[in-house]
Amino acid sequence: MTPDRRTPGAHWPHQAPRFTHDPDTLRRLLDALNRDHPIDFATIFRTVTEALGAQLPPERAWVDITTLKLRGHLQLLLTEYDGDTAVPATLALHRDAYRLLALCDTFDADTPPLHAYELMRALAGTTRSFADLHAAGDGDR
Repeated sequence: MTPDRRTPGAHWPHQAPRFTHDPDTLRRLLDALNRDHPIDFATIFRTVTEALGAQLPPERAWVDITTLKLRGHLQLLLTEYDGDTAVPATLALHRDAYRLLALCDTFDADTPPLHAYELMRALAGTTRSFADLHAAGDGDR
């Protein structure tokens, strides 16, 4: 038995989870999973409410998990949104969403806790705005 095998998982390289930014890939993934149910807005709003209601200083692990949830919600909303992006406010919201998702890729365990907290809150605000936009568009269909 090698020395590395004495500690479970010591021989496995740690890799942070990566998310695709390609909407076509995400849509194919959702289709492959046979996602027949609508977007769960209750879960999205619950996660956003928890994130925006958090007081300083929250635990870093909780911030990381909440950020991961918000990223997933926002990416799902971006792939499912088929509304008009010609409206300047909607286009600005799309740009903000993609900018925040790109920022998430640069954050890791070495990121200061306050920066991670602020990113989580920014993601929560953008996710809430996008969910409101998406919910309003669903009512018109």
